[in-house]
Amino acid sequence: MLRKVVDRAKQIRRSERFKYSVATPRRISLHAKQRLNRGIFAIEIKENSGFFSVMQMVLFILMFCEEKCLTPRISARGGLYGDADGKVDWFSAFFEPVHASAALPLTRKLRTSTVRDLVQLGFRQRYEHRLELASASELFFAHYRPAQHIVHEVDAICEKLHIGTSTLGAHFRGTDKALEAIPVAWKDFCRHVETTLAENPHLTDVFISSDEKAFVDYFAAWPFSKPVSVAPARLLANGATPVHFSGFPGLEIGREALVSSLLLSRCGYLVKTPSYLSAWSRIFNPALPVKLVAPPRPDAFWFPDSRLWLEQQAQAQAA
Repeated sequence: MLRKVVDRAKQIRRSERFKYSVATPRRISLHAKQRLNRGIFAIEIKENSGFFSVMQMVLFILMFCEEKCLTPRISARGGLYGDADGKVDWFSAFFEPVHASAALPLTRKLRTSTVRDLVQLGFRQRYEHRLELASASELFFAHYRPAQHIVHEVDAICEKLHIGTSTLGAHFRGTDKALEAIPVAWKDFCRHVETTLAENPHLTDVFISSDEKAFVDYFAAWPFSKPVSVAPARLLANGATPVHFSGFPGLEIGREALVSSLLLSRCGYLVKTPSYLSAWSRIFNPALPVKLVAPPRPDAFWFPDSRLWLEQQAQAQAA
């Protein structure tokens, strides 16, 4: 009985509603401070969560700025993807503003607010249900794009591994993702890939990306009818510990996460389990066909995977 009470208490503390309520005073203070910037919304992110979880925060900030006619000034330091001293703006290291004026220094004092959790902004409740895949892609690329050194790296890997529109991309997210999504057996995932290859004869090869080395080895040994290439990621999960909690250099983890997502976005088709990383491949390439082999759990039914699942269900019903 006591165990059930403790588990319920933990569930409540992890809930969005509880965290939103606790963060109310900080949220009010943040928005009051930002109003003093007269048309600029300056946010520095220091969140200890996944790379593309932070990118979700960026997307919500851009939605708010569009709605309020504000200019975004977004930075990210420390956390899981920055340096230990918090001196490197890792968001600016991986992405560059589309408009050159957004990178220029201001001639007046700018007040920057630091956020460590999405609830401190209060944007998920306001914008989550309004997000669409195509409009989210358009919004992001209206403000930011991957830095040129990242694009060059992705181009070189695509050329080396022959990744293109005839490639079936596959992404399997393991480790702690079982808390947010229905687990998928390795053999079932491989069979989904087999079925997709059979249904799409224009696909000539397979590209696999995963955070679990054991799964990658299992997948590479599966007798697919097409050749398989493996993502050149060096930093993988340590047993059941997710890669971003495995003690690797933050900037390197972030770079590999972004490169992996962009590589998957260059494929002609994507088969995936729930994951922000591969879901953002659809944001980077809104024309990418995607098969999501299992849904996120109801209490983690978040964009972009939520929209991918609903889109897939609607297509199945129409067929």
